[in-house]
Amino acid sequence: MKRMSRLFLLLLTALFFAFGRPATAQSIGKATADFPNLKPNRQETPWGRLVADALQNAGNADIAVINAGALRSGTLEAGAIESEDISSLLSFGEDDVVTLSLSGAQIRAALERAASAYPTGSPAFLHCAGAIARFDINAPAGKRVKSIKVKGNALDDQSTYTVAMPVSLSEGAAGYFNIWSGAQAKASNLSLQNAIAGYIKAKGEVSPDAEARFGPG
Repeated sequence: MKRMSRLFLLLLTALFFAFGRPATAQSIGKATADFPNLKPNRQETPWGRLVADALQNAGNADIAVINAGALRSGTLEAGAIESEDISSLLSFGEDDVVTLSLSGAQIRAALERAASAYPTGSPAFLHCAGAIARFDINAPAGKRVKSIKVKGNALDDQSTYTVAMPVSLSEGAAGYFNIWSGAQAKASNLSLQNAIAGYIKAKGEVSPDAEARFGPG
């Protein structure tokens, strides 16, 4: 009888741990290697590129940008990725993702602003997706950007491009108000946190992109 009671208790315990435990954080996806985000206010980082990729995807945009002030220093470590790993590397994860329609000239002006404080660093430094730009660190501020390509083609100052970004940046954070003031923002109905999580979950596995997108050269 005692043996049966013990077996019954063991069975109840097993059922409790199988079905009765509080839900724990679930893995969103996997990082094949570390995504460091060190000194994002003065240089591109693997984490910044991943965030920009997620923004571009969420906004279905030609280009995506996020300023360094929206990113926290740290590292997304290789292995399983959980929601907390993402939020720990964002300053404003609840920010909505929006898309603006900007001229090539406005995009050029934004990248000039981003490059103006190099190499001392600034919250205005931009991390990009969909565009590859190079700047001359020896040129005076405001005249540093040498080349900008979008989808392999040179940026046309007169053309219009869709640009995804956090809503705080669209509203002029980090001094960008003078560049795109008045531009109408199109909502994606996704927060920055959810846009990144959804992007990683859809891919299943993410790897750092080593290709420079915005930097000296």
